[in-house]
Amino acid sequence: MLMRRFDRLALSPLGLGSLFYWFYWSFVAVYDPFLNVYLADERGLSGFEVGVLAVFSPLTALLLGPFLSAVADQRGWRLRLLQLALIGWIVALLLLPWPRTFWGFMPVMMMLAVFRSPTSPIGDGLIAEMAATRHLSYGAMRLWGSLGFAVVAILGGIAWQQLGYGPMFFAAAITAVPCVLLITHLEEKPVQDRQPSGSVWRLLQDPGLLTLFTIAFLGGVSLISTFIFGGIFMAELGGSRVHVGLMFGLSALAEVPIMLASDKIMRRLSPPGTMLLALVVIAASVYSYALSQTPNLLLAAAVLKGVGYGLFFVTIVHLINQRTPDAWKSTAQAIMGACFVGLAPLFTSALTGYIFDVWGGMVMFALTATFSVAGIALMTLALARGWLNPR
Repeated sequence: MLMRRFDRLALSPLGLGSLFYWFYWSFVAVYDPFLNVYLADERGLSGFEVGVLAVFSPLTALLLGPFLSAVADQRGWRLRLLQLALIGWIVALLLLPWPRTFWGFMPVMMMLAVFRSPTSPIGDGLIAEMAATRHLSYGAMRLWGSLGFAVVAILGGIAWQQLGYGPMFFAAAITAVPCVLLITHLEEKPVQDRQPSGSVWRLLQDPGLLTLFTIAFLGGVSLISTFIFGGIFMAELGGSRVHVGLMFGLSALAEVPIMLASDKIMRRLSPPGTMLLALVVIAASVYSYALSQTPNLLLAAAVLKGVGYGLFFVTIVHLINQRTPDAWKSTAQAIMGACFVGLAPLFTSALTGYIFDVWGGMVMFALTATFSVAGIALMTLALARGWLNPR
């Protein structure tokens, strides 16, 4: 009887969305927080070379993510494409231990980036749409991704400290399998009245959506810099692999209560007001990265960043889903993702890597934090002009 009740819970829309995010971000947490440290410490790549390899993910997110998501929206292929992309991602993970040089890593990192690019926007679009249709809290489902990421990143830091990075990519590939299997149970709402080809450009004519896409870019510059170089900076401050795991794990753990309370916060402050608050917290946290001089101070800055990111992500997904027609929801999320994890790091990865090499993490993080200050100014203008008022 207990197992039957658990099965009904797991296969409910709330349970499915929660489980998908748990497994998706758990397998990402197995390797992603440690990837750049692995490239720098185990393979001897410079900060500039790490930055160049980091360009592949934003480049594919910018060029392929919106295109593949638009095709999936128009053809009703979102579940199918999501599953195929995850399988390709698993194959790329199994290839990652083999390269030894910067040039050897290039084709594997490109393959990983190509298959990863449509997964987040399609998955977020599907689950946000399901939450809206069934009057569920999107934040209550997304928080399980943060919780999974936190737990696995912390345990991963302990494991890789003891075992080394040798089994890391194989463990990530195995952990991704349940996520692939869950996709067949997700809901894909049929698009009855598909818009004509090319009408996706109308999304850019909405000043509210255009503001949100720009905010995604500005906030992305600040947040992505902490992800690409946070682990390397921790190592420079004398932190161990356990510290690296704790930095990413505690940051993700800080997202959980914020995502759980996100609906209440948005009701109290309004979604645009909540976005403004999120940008203030992000700016403060990245400036704190710049001022950190010990591993423990950097851990505290990472926790603050987790609070800002949790509020930022749930709010921007909510606002975009609210303003976008059903036929283009995944596409709009993909454009946001292209700005957030595509254009932002593409614009800054190699440059911030060079600044990190020459002037250090303090200067680099202080520079990237300033982009969130620009986002605060834009959100203040949008609130004054009413660009984000309910449609």
